[in-house]
Amino acid sequence: MWQEWQKMEEKLKTLSKTKCNFCSGIAKWPKLEEQVKEFVLNHTKAGIALSTKMIIIQAVKISKELQIHDFKGTASWCQRFMKRHELRMRIRNRIAQRMPDDYEEKIINFHNFIIKQRKRQNFEIGQIGNMDEVPLTFDVPSNKTVEARGAKTVTIKTSGHEKNHYTVVLAVTADGNKLPPLVIFKRKTLPKEKIPSGIQVHVHPKVWMDEQGMKLWIRNVWEKRPGALLKKPSLLVLDSFRSHLTEPTKREFQMCKTEIAVIPGGLISQLQPLDVCINKPFKALMREEWNKYMCDKTNMKKCGISNALDGEEDELIYEDSSNESSSVHFNFEDSEDEEFLGFPDSDF
Repeated sequence: MWQEWQKMEEKLKTLSKTKCNFCSGIAKWPKLEEQVKEFVLNHTKAGIALSTKMIIIQAVKISKELQIHDFKGTASWCQRFMKRHELRMRIRNRIAQRMPDDYEEKIINFHNFIIKQRKRQNFEIGQIGNMDEVPLTFDVPSNKTVEARGAKTVTIKTSGHEKNHYTVVLAVTADGNKLPPLVIFKRKTLPKEKIPSGIQVHVHPKVWMDEQGMKLWIRNVWEKRPGALLKKPSLLVLDSFRSHLTEPTKREFQMCKTEIAVIPGGLISQLQPLDVCINKPFKALMREEWNKYMCDKTNMKKCGISNALDGEEDELIYEDSSNESSSVHFNFEDSEDEEFLGFPDSDF
C-alpha cells in the first residue's frame, strides 16, 4: 500500500483534505446496482428484513449473471451503494437493562467465589460449564432491515406466529464444547412428530424450565458431556431462576459431583457467558433460517406461478394461507451502523 501511495503522490496532494480516496460517488456498475436496488425494494415491500450481508450475496450473484468479473462485493461497496440510493440500516427501538446500584461489589464477590471453588477443587477446564434458557418465537422478524431513508414505520411479513413461544436450553463448557440443546414447547404432552437426533424435548404449559425439565437436562445433557462418566468434579454457572435452585435440583447436581455458581440478579449481561457471547449469534442464525423460509420458492407456488406443469403441485394453490401469513409494523430509528454485515457465523 505504501508503494501505491508513492505512485499516486501527486494526485493525493491535489485531493481536498476532507477526502480520503478517489471515489467519485458515481456507480462503476450502474446496471448491477439497479438490479440490486430492485431486489432491496421488492424485499422491503414484501416485509422481509434485509441485512447488508444478504445484499452483498445477491450483488455477487447478479454480477456473475452480468459477467462482471472485477466485482468483489465488499462491505465498503455496500456502504457506498446504500449511500448512493439513499438506503439506511434501520434498527428496532429497544430499552437497555438497568444495572443494580451495587453491581461492582456483586461482580467482585462472584469472581472471588469462582476462584475459591477452582482452587479448592481444581476443576478441569472442560468440566466448567454454563447453561441458559433462550426464549424464542416461531416468527423471528429482524430488528434491522434496509429501507429508504426517512421511513419511520416499516412493515415486515410474518407467518402469524410471532406470539407463539418456545424455549431452547443451551449449554457450553469452558473448553469450547457445545452441549446438545433441550427444547421446551408450550403444551402438556410430548409431540408425536419425530424429533431430530441430538435434541432433547420437554413440555410445559408456560414454556418454563421446571424441576422435571432440570432433571431431564441434568441426566440427558449435563451428565453426557465429555468426562462426565468419570464423575470428575465440575462447576456449572447458572442464573437465579427458581427451578435451578430447588432442593430436588440441588440433589441431582450433588449426585453428579457438580458445584453450582449462581449469577447475582441483574448481572446476567455481565457474568453469563452464553448471554455475552452465544445467545445473540444463535438468535441471529435462527432469524436467518426464518428469513430463508419466508423467502422460500414454495411461496410462489401458492400463487400458481412456479408450479410443476404436470399438475403435481396444483394442490399448493388451494392451500388456505389466511392464517399462515400476516404483517407486523415496527417503529424503527436510523442506525449509524452502516457496516452491519448481517448474521454472524456460528457452529450452531
